[in-house]
Amino acid sequence: MYKSPLVVGIRQFANWDEAGSIEATLYGLGQNTGNMMFTQALLSVLDGARWGHFGIAPADLEGRDVIVIACANWINGFDDFGWLADRLQRTSLPIVLVGIGAQSSLEMTMPKVTPGTLRFLSLVKDRSASISARGAFTCEVLEKLGIKNAVTTGCPSLLLAGREGPSIVIPDSISNETSCVQATRHGVQPAAPFDAQLYRLAFREKMDIVLQSETPDIYCALGKPAPAGKEEQFAEVLKESYGSNDLDAISDYLRQHGRVFSNVASWLAYMKTKHFCFGSRIHGTVASLISGTPATLIAHDSRTLEMARAMSIPYVLQSEVGSIDDLSNKLLLRNDILQLATNYRHYFDAFSSYFASNDLAFADCYKTREFA
Repeated sequence: MYKSPLVVGIRQFANWDEAGSIEATLYGLGQNTGNMMFTQALLSVLDGARWGHFGIAPADLEGRDVIVIACANWINGFDDFGWLADRLQRTSLPIVLVGIGAQSSLEMTMPKVTPGTLRFLSLVKDRSASISARGAFTCEVLEKLGIKNAVTTGCPSLLLAGREGPSIVIPDSISNETSCVQATRHGVQPAAPFDAQLYRLAFREKMDIVLQSETPDIYCALGKPAPAGKEEQFAEVLKESYGSNDLDAISDYLRQHGRVFSNVASWLAYMKTKHFCFGSRIHGTVASLISGTPATLIAHDSRTLEMARAMSIPYVLQSEVGSIDDLSNKLLLRNDILQLATNYRHYFDAFSSYFASNDLAFADCYKTREFA
């Protein structure tokens, strides 16, 4: 068994000032706070694990006997991971890839793959017993690419629930006041039509909204002004997303109800205060479930759908939602939540087998009920 894994991935921050600015902290989080969830899971559950950045400098490798990479939906037509292959080729250490996913539509068509990413995958294939994939679709994509040692595990983030899995309390009743929403937008890009409805619902009903990658909203939620030169761009995105020309009202709403976290502990602590969470963010859904708060994912692409299936996460397809009125009550899937508790053992066993086949051991603390 390996004794000293270097876990390469997006790390968390103690607070939003740790990196010196909101911009720097967001950059460190890979522009999406959900990224820290799966890295932190591996750091928490693997014996001897230490964090390492993607630079993979020689000093980082001292005393390390394996490189474990916490990855996301890297199999796509717009990212090229040849740069990472170049850095990994400088070392002869084994490489274990955890949680890779293929990005596609709900129709799950074969994504294009850049040459550098294919070179990266081939390198990992040759240096590990198997590759951990987020779902069955990703395994199929890898098979077509000639990568035949992938296994379905889901994302490691849910391992933060501990060996026994999440203990979810289903309330007798819920309301907008006790629920929170998650929608999907990235940077200063506009929201897709369905997600725009979620932002507008949250604003209209004064519901808490958990933010991950919505840059203008995050600045407002943290009470910070837009960076110089970006004021107009931020304002336009906010007005369009929340369906209002009253920028002061949107800013006030986000200061009171926008929630954004730079570390996993504060995220989970907040989720414990809610009765229900719903929306299109997979790792926000996972954070809620780990905390013991019921949640439902609105699946909108291959990534969210295959992860929900692989991890038994309660979900509905976006096309099945219909009217967004009274979503809190419509989306509380009691039977699916109970099924998650039943199926967690299968998820855990899949990761346990995967780690064992790649000579990775669980940390002693993870073997106790007190872990979570």
